[in-house]
Amino acid sequence: MKKLSLVTSITCLIVLFVFTENSYGQGKSNKKEKSTYKKETGPPPWAPAHGYRAKTRYVYFTEQNFYYDNNKGLYIYLSGKNWEVSANIPDIFKNVNLTSAVKIDLDFNADDPQKYNADHRKKYKKG
Repeated sequence: MKKLSLVTSITCLIVLFVFTENSYGQGKSNKKEKSTYKKETGPPPWAPAHGYRAKTRYVYFTEQNFYYDNNKGLYIYLSGKNWEVSANIPDIFKNVNLTSAVKIDLDFNADDPQKYNADHRKKYKKG
């Protein structure tokens, strides 16, 4: 009888511990997680409203020669001789209507589409 009571008590404690841990782990945290780049505000204003991120990782703007990373919410653009990365649209493109700009959905899933920029410029040349 004592063994059954002990086993029942231990089982109850384990169940109580598991449910208590789950209830604490599922609550909302007051801390905001910092992300180096990614914006949690949704797609950029120039993107179509539904499913844009699910379809492609990189968008290449042919006339402006820059990339947008849908997964990270980053713009990758050439500044002088160096490629820069920004969570906000670069100043040099702020006056460009990106909604109507020519965009190519790249079938590319690595972290550095700019390495192949010469190929992209040649393949998707203006005109």
